[in-house]
Amino acid sequence: MNGISSREHRIIAMAFDKFEVMSAVFSYALGESQESEIREEMESLQELYDKYNKLYSELEKCIKEYEGKKKRVRTVINKGNRKLLSELQKNPPLLNF
Repeated sequence: MNGISSREHRIIAMAFDKFEVMSAVFSYALGESQESEIREEMESLQELYDKYNKLYSELEKCIKEYEGKKKRVRTVINKGNRKLLSELQKNPPLLNF
């Protein structure tokens, strides 16, 4: 799974900031529809980036919870297995395989 590069997003955001400054100075150079399209696309891109960051944070939290639970479960299973093995050594079953 490829993630979204924060560095690349910052570069695009900086380019958009530059666009905003320049379009304010040279407002006559671009048509209203072209300027509007650029702004809408940047807003959409920013929303996706924010969504990605939120989901990534949730994924990291889930991974930490899983790792903690895995350690606890492994400990309980190993403890149970040691107890069962001890019981098996004390009282071997009468079954012949």
